[in-house]
Parts: sequence; structure tokens; C-alpha cells
Amino acid sequence: MLKQTLKEDIIKYMKNRDKIRLTALRTLMADVKNKEMDLKKELTDDELIGIIEKTIKQLNETLSYAKQASKEEIISETEIAIEMFAVYMPKQFTDEEAKAIIIEVIAENAFNGNSDMGKTMKAVIPKLKGKYDSRKINPLVKELLA
Repeated sequence: MLKQTLKEDIIKYMKNRDKIRLTALRTLMADVKNKEMDLKKELTDDELIGIIEKTIKQLNETLSYAKQASKEEIISETEIAIEMFAVYMPKQFTDEEAKAIIIEVIAENAFNGNSDMGKTMKAVIPKLKGKYDSRKINPLVKELLA
């Protein structure tokens, strides 16, 4: 289970005295615990991946602001955290693999044109969630439905 791996990595980073990675993981685990308290249940691996994905997105925003402000220390710490969290994510699809999945969904359901955009997105998102950049899905579906 992914949560157990995260806990083991926290211990590993404590032993290695890797403050940057340890702080990033502890922050993530705090987010996980908060979410579990809100839902009153233990999170599944898919839900954990969603939290990690959200964290990576936030870190990318932090990175862009740090680059604008030329804050070298923040840039390096953020890049380390993004690289570390990427390890926990499932293998990411390439644009071609995602396109093939979308084409398959369109063919299976006989979707045609922009009028079926919502139905297509509803069918495609569960197959690509966490495995492909969610910002790229909509433009790709529009292109393939046209």
C-alpha cells in the first residue's frame, strides 16, 4: 500500500537526515491525515495519488513564483520535492498513449462531434486520472471529436 511506503520513506529520510524530503513528506502525510479525518475513513491508493497529484501541482506553482523572484533556495527545494513525489505517481501516459485511449473510448461508445464532449470526458477521465496531465485531456478530446 502506498501509505505504508510513504511512512517507510519518512523513516528513511529521518535516518539520512534529509530535511528537505522529510519536510515535504511530513507535509503530505498531514494532508492525508486531514483528508482521512474529513472522510472518516482510510484513503485508498487512488485517493492518495490524487492528493500527491494536487501537491505536485501546488509545488509547480510555487516553483514558477520562485523562479520569477529568483529565489534559488526555494527553487532547489521545490524541484527536489517534485522529483521525489513523482516517484509515487503511477507511470504517466505519453500523449500518443492517451490519444489511443481516447480514440478507443470514442469508438466503443460511438461518440461523434462536440455534442458528445461531456459524455466523452465522463468516460475518459477515469481511465486517465493520475496517469496523464488532466489539463491536456480536454483539448485532446476536442481535437479527436472534431
